[in-house]
Amino acid sequence: MKQIRRIAAFVLVLVFCLCFISSASASSNGKFGSTRTAGAAQYSSTQAFMDAMDEEGILYTYKGIDDDTDEWLEIVYTGDYCDDIDIVVFFKADNEQANFRFWNLIDFNSSDYREILTVVNQLNADYKWVKFVVDTRDYSVQSETDVLFRPDDVGELCLETLDHIVNISDLAYRVLEPYAIQD
Repeated sequence: MKQIRRIAAFVLVLVFCLCFISSASASSNGKFGSTRTAGAAQYSSTQAFMDAMDEEGILYTYKGIDDDTDEWLEIVYTGDYCDDIDIVVFFKADNEQANFRFWNLIDFNSSDYREILTVVNQLNADYKWVKFVVDTRDYSVQSETDVLFRPDDVGELCLETLDHIVNISDLAYRVLEPYAIQD
């Protein structure tokens, strides 16, 4: 009976260790995190980017095709300055372009509108690879960038574009944070 208990305890410890190791390795690549949702993409460009992220250990959620026939996925990032950078990537049916968006980098008070415009204009001057936009419908700032590619360089270009929007948005958050409405 004691031997069965020892074996059962050993098995439980082994299972716990395996779970801990697999979860640690899944979240150890950079600051990206989310869940990898199984399923193949319908567009070859989307699939190429998903394959590239899989190779790099970047986790994402595949969302499917929206009403505009864009195939999209979501990547969640934790920055040095911004806790939640939620990048949405839309791939076009022509397999030649994708749009990277981060909505609501900050929400701000309407009374700060003029100051925010000045800050966003300076951010746009400082960072050429990512565009910052003020949305007056909900008084937020978003960052965005687009990429064109050929079938043989989709994964590499999209990984570089993802790196640009994530890092630049994180740095921009530091400048925008004084205007952010705290939850």
